[in-house]
This record gives sequence, structure tokens and C-alpha cells, in this order.
Amino acid sequence: MEDSASAPAPRRFTVADLLRLRRPTTGASSLLSPSVPTSCSTSPPRKKPKLGAPTPAWSSDTVPFAPISHPVLLSGILSLPSTSAPASCRSNCFSFSDPSPSASVCCCLLDFDPTALGREIRVLAWNYLPSLRLHGAPGVLEVVRWRLAEEEAAPAPKCSFLATAPLHYPAPEPDLAARGCVFGVVRSVSVVFSMPHANADGGRHSSDGFLAEILCCGCRRCRATPPEGAQGHKFETVNFVYFLDVSSSWRPVLVWLVGRLAHISGLKKKMVSVGDKGSHTMLVSSAKTAMAWCPSYRSNLPLDSSTERCGGVYVGVITGIYWQGLVVQLDDAAWLLIDDHQLAPPHSLRVGSIISITNFRLMRLDFAWTRTILLATCSKTCITVNSFSLVDSKIHLKTQSKGLLRTFVDSLEMPSRFWMILLISCFKQKFTKLFSDEEILGSQN
Repeated sequence: MEDSASAPAPRRFTVADLLRLRRPTTGASSLLSPSVPTSCSTSPPRKKPKLGAPTPAWSSDTVPFAPISHPVLLSGILSLPSTSAPASCRSNCFSFSDPSPSASVCCCLLDFDPTALGREIRVLAWNYLPSLRLHGAPGVLEVVRWRLAEEEAAPAPKCSFLATAPLHYPAPEPDLAARGCVFGVVRSVSVVFSMPHANADGGRHSSDGFLAEILCCGCRRCRATPPEGAQGHKFETVNFVYFLDVSSSWRPVLVWLVGRLAHISGLKKKMVSVGDKGSHTMLVSSAKTAMAWCPSYRSNLPLDSSTERCGGVYVGVITGIYWQGLVVQLDDAAWLLIDDHQLAPPHSLRVGSIISITNFRLMRLDFAWTRTILLATCSKTCITVNSFSLVDSKIHLKTQSKGLLRTFVDSLEMPSRFWMILLISCFKQKFTKLFSDEEILGSQN
């Protein structure tokens, strides 16, 4: 057996080097690198795609991934998305940057662990997709395997019941206005939205934030101190936590926590007016807010059979994507309709990827010529990528500007909207060489 010490060391690679790449690229530091991060990880084994299908006709502009012929070691700082950047990512994904933050890129990880936030990680296997449509955009880094940059001399300690997420920590002095806390299962996470509210001086301004629905344990002990075990809890009280301003960047962490136990402290109680439906008491994040999660617990989110409510989980392989990613075909059997204007799908939503959809409206469409299952997104829908695709390298971007045809499609009922989008996609595929997108889709003029 050849001595591993004689193997050439991989070449160092930075985010600045990534940005110089002009085509989809895949790389790895070494085939002998460990595939498990050094921190505690409880992610289930990823389902391998059964697809070996060639690139479909609707992705004819896909560029094949170019492998790097020599081993490279890519390292950088993993952090939350920036809320102050003028062109912040609409998908609210993580950020990956050089240690001296001169260059950064959107980042999607498999086997994510909150303890990696704010720390340097070494990426052992990755894919990079430059932005071919938006000039100056940094592109997307897909992290397949990674580990912390710090080498641990001793084995990692056994994970305790609650592990602290490195977001904000409470001040040592108690704050009577921010002593609220919740402990329970994260059921859903909304998109980031703007909400107007009044200032202390009587003025009004808007803040960005999102809502997290948590099924809490209502016992008196859990409302006072962090729990020490998973036994003896009854999760039956629903609470909503509004993460606003700086904490709105925590959304990718909360999305990852859906179905897991979390303990959130340092919350304030505020009255929130919801149109003409009256006022409600809501827990709101503050500068004292901290969060911990349970590595050893994972619950099941049952599917609600009502088409008016969001619920359930679906895991499948993407077999087709239509019209800016508004309609996604799964397993050649079900369809996902992403018609929410505020929901930006993940960058890695491509043919061949394995994705999980949490909280959707299930509809069974029975027509004279066919039957199909439609998963329609709602305000609680979360879409995560379980396995990246090397079959397709096209990033599907939803345009925010609405033409006449898009306005008409949005006015239709959901089943009609679904079939109209498929019809438009077929029409574009057939006549795209004869007519421009503006002629096909219409304009505002």
C-alpha cells in the first residue's frame, strides 16, 4: 500500500479563484478525504438518484460540468446571508467567503451543522455554477462534503441534548423586556417579507422579517428553563415567533430546523395588528435572542388531507422544470407548482436533484384524459436540496417583472394555472427561434 504521506498535497483554492471560472465546474480536494464533518451530525443518509437520463430538450442550453484535473483544497468562512448588501440573495442561502472578506458567493450545503457558522471550513467536494445570465453576479457554490478547518487532537465530545447555534447570545444581565422563550418542534417557516410598524416616537417604518411556527411544550418548567431531556413533553401549543431586522438573516437555519426541536430565548411580547382581524400577541426577536437545537430528535410532519391547509413532506427526484421554474416535475409522477411570488426556489433546483418539499397544499386533479398529483406552494412552504445534480447545470430564475401573460396566468384558478404554464412552456420550446420572449409572453406596454 502506497504511503499517503507521499501523495501530493492539494492546491489551495479561494473564492476569488472560483469567481474567475466561466463555466460550471466540479472539484474535490482528495478522494481519500473523510466524508463526515468533525462536528456532530444527525443528517440521514442521502437518497441516491435513480436517474441516468440524458439532458432533456428543455435544458438544451445546459453547459456540462468541467472537472478540475488536479486536487484542489477550497476553504472559506461560512456565514449567514447579509441583510445589508444591496443585491442580497432572494433565496436566503448561506454565504461563503475568503477569510479576508474580499469575495463571497452564495452557498448551499449538504449535511449542514449550525456549529460551522462563522468558522472556516474546508470543502472536500463541490460544484460551482457561475451566473451566466446576470452580469457581475457571483454564482452558487454547492458543497457536497466538508469539514471544519481546525484539526481536533481529541475525539469530538458527545453531543448534549441541546446544542447552541452561534447566532446571538443573551447578555449576562437579565432583561425583563426580553425574557420570553419557547421550546418545541419547528413546523414551518415563512418567506422574508416587509412589515410596517410604529416607532417609539410615533413614526412608521418597515422592517424585514419572517415567521416561524413552533409547536411548543406548554408545561411551566419549559417556559422557565431550558429542558434537559426529550422525555415528558407534550407539544400541543402553537406559537409564532417573528424574526425581524438583523435576525431575518437566520431564515436558512430555521428552514433546516423544520421538524427538529429548538429552544429560543430572549424574546419580547408585542401586539401585532393583522388588517381588520384584530390584534394578537406575538413573540418577537430582540438583541438578546439566542437559539439552541436538539441534535438527537427528529419528528414527523403528518400530511394534512385538506387542500386549504399546508402540511406534509414530499421527497423526490426532479425530472423536469418548466417556465422559469414555476412548475417542477417530480419522479415523473407528481408536479410542484411554485406560484408564490415571494418564494424564491433554491439555486440548486435542477433536473436530477433530489429535493424535499415541506408544507404544501395537496391536490389530486382528475381530468377526462389523465390524473395527476399537484403540490402547490403556500406561505409555509420550504424547499431544500438533499442531493445536487450533475445532469443539469442551468439555474432557473423567476423574473420579478410581470408581463401581460403572467398577469393573466396569475388570475386563473390553480388547476387552470398549472396547465396554462405547461402550455406556455411547450409553446416557447416550439417557437422560441421564431419569436422573442417579449412577443411570446407579452409586456406591460
